[in-house]
Parts: sequence; C-alpha cells; structure tokens
Amino acid sequence: MADSEDIFGADFLRRLQALEAALLRLRGSAGEGVARRGRSQGNADFRGNRPYAQGDDIRRLDWNAYGRLGRLYLREFERERTEHVTLLVDQSLSMAAGEPPKHAAARRLAAAIGYLALAGGGSAALAGQPAIEGQARFPRLLDALRAASPLSGASLGSALAALAALRRAPSDLFVISDGLEPAEAFAPLAELTGRRTQVTLALLLAPQEFSPPLAGPVLVTGAEENETLPLNLDADLVAAYRQELDRHLADLALLARRNGWTLAVADSAADVSSLLLGELALGAP
Repeated sequence: MADSEDIFGADFLRRLQALEAALLRLRGSAGEGVARRGRSQGNADFRGNRPYAQGDDIRRLDWNAYGRLGRLYLREFERERTEHVTLLVDQSLSMAAGEPPKHAAARRLAAAIGYLALAGGGSAALAGQPAIEGQARFPRLLDALRAASPLSGASLGSALAALAALRRAPSDLFVISDGLEPAEAFAPLAELTGRRTQVTLALLLAPQEFSPPLAGPVLVTGAEENETLPLNLDADLVAAYRQELDRHLADLALLARRNGWTLAVADSAADVSSLLLGELALGAP
C-alpha cells in the first residue's frame, strides 16, 4: 500500500527541531541529562565489541581487535545500551484505518523518537534493520519509515515474535501499534523484558475508534478479513463496542504494569510533541 503523499513534510521536520529544543531546556532545568522514565542511565563502562557496520562512527573502531582478528569491530560502552532505540511500527492492515490514518501517525511518532535518539548522540533502528548513527543520517530513517506502510498478511504478533527470536535482544524498544490484536500477541514482549529490554508501548487509535458515530444502518468492511458486515450503529451497539474496547485496553494496561512497560494510549490526531513530553514522558527527569 503506497502513501499518496509524503508523511514527513517540512512542517513536521521543523516541529522535531522545536521538540529537541524543548527537551534541551528540560535537561538544563534538571541539571543533569534527562532520561525517559524507566530507563537506566548507567556509567560509560566498556561492555564489549560488535562487528563494524557501514555508517558507524569510525572513531570507536577497536584497532587492537583488527590487528588480532583482521576484522573491524566497534567498541561499545554500557551507557550506549541506553542510547540505542529500536522502533517497531505495526504494519497490519488495521493501521490503515482512521482519519487521520493511524499508520501515518505511528510513523511520525517513530520518526520523532529516532530523531531525538540521533540528536542525543545515540542510534536508532527499525526492527530487523541495521542501526543508524549520526543526525546527518536521519533521512535514511525517514526513507525506511516511508516504506513501512501497512501490508496484507502483516501482524503485530508475528513481528514481535520475530524480534524476540533474535539472538541479541534490543536494549530500548518502542512498539507503536493500535493494539487491536489479542493480548496473547504481546507475549513476546514479556520474554524480551526478561532479557532486560526496556519496553515502551504506544497505542494509537483513530478518533472514530474511540467514539464511533451513531450512523444507523451501515456496511462495515474488516481491514484484516476483507469481509462486509451489516450493522446498526445505534446507541446500544456503540456502548457495547466501547465497553469491549475499554476491557481490551485494561487488559493491555495490566500486562504493562506486570512487566514494567511504559504505556501510552492516544488517538491518531494527537500531537507528537505533546505525546512525547506527556503520555510517554520522554523528557521526564
């Protein structure tokens, strides 16, 4: 599914710069570097080496390892574990629904998180893709996010399972989804938590999904099943739907509390800056 227009316009990029400036002001008022709630800052202790990848900072090359092994390796430090973010954007077809579309809002949020990580000297990666370092490489992240449009057959549960199957667990994981899968689909996140992954779960729903209109008789087509169902959107049906949605979100909130995840629920019209400084508390000391 191709986007009809670029989801990252000039105005969006200017707002990212303003968000970075706001976070810098918060850092100054706190007197210390500001970390996202739930993230440990740690010390800059040597943690080990990893193979060099194109685009890495060559100033951190371990030339002693190159002399011994004949291959390029990068020195990593414990503090860097808290500065690398992995972004998992739900690409299931349900993300194409809503006005504004949930998938566009999700990718803008992912771009903002990645931008701040790169601006802070860290790195960012889409799940399953190589990490990007350096603010100058931010356009590469935008290109990858442009390509991450909803796909037929994609599911959040499968994406989480693939991430949990990796030999190396991500250190700081942001999952951006509408959350409209059974709670069991989030089980891989609990497994990653056991491997010391810091998990942030951002659930974005369309305004119409929070408050469906009383539209009377309608034909509703499922985004995933591609089936049409006649419904009468009267007050009773809308109330039953809202009760079921509240129950599902409460189940996910309980999972988040049990596993120590950061959880935010917002609609797809939410401002990225207010979401990061508010519900996700990215700038909280």
